[in-house]
Amino acid sequence: MKRTLLATTALVTMSSATYAQEMAMAEEAPPPIALSGSAEMGLADGGTGDAKFHMDADVSFTLAGTTDAGLAFGAGLNFDDNEADKKYAVHVGGAFGTVTLGDTDGAMAWALADVNGAGAIAADHTGHAGFNGNDGLDGLNILRYQNNFGTLGVAVSFEQEATAGTTGDIIGAGVKGAFGDFAIGAAYQQHDTSSVSGVSATATFGDISGTVNYSRESNDNAADITHMGVGATYAFGATAVNVNFGRYDNGSADNTGFGVAASYDLGGGASVQFGYGNSEYGYDDRGAAAIAAGTTPDPTGTTKDTWSLGLAMSF
Repeated sequence: MKRTLLATTALVTMSSATYAQEMAMAEEAPPPIALSGSAEMGLADGGTGDAKFHMDADVSFTLAGTTDAGLAFGAGLNFDDNEADKKYAVHVGGAFGTVTLGDTDGAMAWALADVNGAGAIAADHTGHAGFNGNDGLDGLNILRYQNNFGTLGVAVSFEQEATAGTTGDIIGAGVKGAFGDFAIGAAYQQHDTSSVSGVSATATFGDISGTVNYSRESNDNAADITHMGVGATYAFGATAVNVNFGRYDNGSADNTGFGVAASYDLGGGASVQFGYGNSEYGYDDRGAAAIAAGTTPDPTGTTKDTWSLGLAMSF
């Protein structure tokens, strides 16, 4: 999950890059050009106490092809009306694995499971102060290699230094596996001044699935940061409900938050979605996500509540 929360759409959909990879590796050849999209409409309160109209539209193009020797190649392009930059990734894959370059997950986000589920049009359940999308040190233009060996998957990633002479290149490695109703993941990323390691575990019992993840960021020029998150999703019939909680700790104080999302599938690609997020900021640092994004921290000891309700549509 990208730290910039590209999922401002709360639709539970695959990124265009991931979709392209999955399609390219399917038994049936994908169409050379496929078009999909999503849209949202409703009300949302971003924490001001004043609900406003919310709307969003997103279009994804998937391009796919296969060489005479069976080598799969393609690209995914995503256009979101709320994003200034257009997101895209290209890939090539075969028996050797898959190589992806562009706006895709690094090894950590690829390997670790998130604690969210269901969906909310304003992503309130993933926008609270305690949520971590397991993005490690990810930015844009990531090069990732992945391969599967039975139920075990491995990946390595590389990202060039964004500004010369600052943090250096980012490298990462991750592994994940599924064993019946249980799945685990572990990953590590680093550059010249920071490193992040993390693990996750997921268990499914009938209609209920639960996930726990943990990560630690070690910084040369700032306090080390640990994060713990836990979440559960209950899916029954056309309804899905997720509850999650997370906490950042820098050794002297913490930021915490919890989120709730509920959706009801109306059929035909439409669903009614509700989301809620509660944040408690205990110190002037939102943790690893804010450090990477460069956002302005909230004053010490503040709280914030957000919510949204509306219709999500996928095409």
